[in-house]
Amino acid sequence: MGLKSSEDRPGCEVIVIGGGPAGLIAAYEAARRGLSVLVLEEDEVVGRPERCAGLYSIKGLSEIGIPLSRSYVQNLIWGAVIQSPGGEVLEVSTPTPVAVVARRESFDRFLAERAIRAGAEVMVGCRVVSCSSKDGGSSAEVFLENGRRLSSSTLIIAEGSRASVTRRLIKDYRAPHWMPIVQLLVKNHGLESGKAYVWFKSYLRDFFGYTVPINEEEGKLGVAATRDTLNKAYKLISEEMPGAKIIGYSSHSIYRGPPLEVGLDGNVVVVGDAACQVKATTGGGVITGGICAKAAAAHVNSLVRSGRDGVYRKLTRRVYRELKATYFVSRMISSTSNESLDTIIKAARESGFSDALSLRGDMDFQVTGVAKSLASPRGLKFLVWLFRSLL
Repeated sequence: MGLKSSEDRPGCEVIVIGGGPAGLIAAYEAARRGLSVLVLEEDEVVGRPERCAGLYSIKGLSEIGIPLSRSYVQNLIWGAVIQSPGGEVLEVSTPTPVAVVARRESFDRFLAERAIRAGAEVMVGCRVVSCSSKDGGSSAEVFLENGRRLSSSTLIIAEGSRASVTRRLIKDYRAPHWMPIVQLLVKNHGLESGKAYVWFKSYLRDFFGYTVPINEEEGKLGVAATRDTLNKAYKLISEEMPGAKIIGYSSHSIYRGPPLEVGLDGNVVVVGDAACQVKATTGGGVITGGICAKAAAAHVNSLVRSGRDGVYRKLTRRVYRELKATYFVSRMISSTSNESLDTIIKAARESGFSDALSLRGDMDFQVTGVAKSLASPRGLKFLVWLFRSLL
């Protein structure tokens, strides 16, 4: 589809920069409210390249209004297996599936089609180089790589971790906590297909290693580290999946810091990875970014309809509190010794704390879920067991 020049194309009420999950969720939410919405995606195909494990909680998908669909669901996950550096294992099982493994390209296409049905226009191959707010914040302009200019009343920036447009727009933008990650598609993993696997290793002190099974044979193995990332992934495979073969490779980055406080007000707002609305413990941001994307859509709708500002910041307070707490916990985990991690995981297993986590845990609001679990009888037993073990 061709793109008209600014002279012969009327301005719209919302331009969304970025056709990833956060941008497409924001576009859908704004369009279903009756706003005219244009999504600009720089890649030629929505959902490519794939850059995440695609593990999304069913509860989280429901909260952001995304129905489950066979078009993108590859597998169902019923729990997790966590292994400490010394080999202590904690297994959390649930009576019903808690998460899905999604084929990312299909998932993003599902979101794009949903936004289009709601009235949004999605244009691919449109790279934005800069944007601006003008006329006292009553309108915005977007400048494309081909020299064309588009105008809108409001702008939602959902460009992802690179955040090149955001950095130009917001002078004090700082996001120093991104870390390289490699994800390998492996075959013959030899693991139970209904569980996600987490390994804390002495050589993986920056971040744990993980495997998310796609089916009984294939899975996605990820390792993040500040250096020598690929070799560490090879080492993890040789130790935990010696019979596995690597059949695919991708690299990206994950965020390990707190969410950013910039871009939460006015007619130009920032969502998703560009705003670092990511869980520092796991690097996952589709659900938390999606919650914030819904809030951003409500914000621009309020601005366009009544000129009322401040909605975005208000609606994201709950998720921001959680993400800040998650960042604090991730720093604690990173500074915990291997021996202490062994003790914690053993205590959780021996005390039956895994049962409390299976009932009260939350993949997206992790700190809140753990706090609720600790307040249960098995949680209190775990704390007593752990206290005695550490003395």
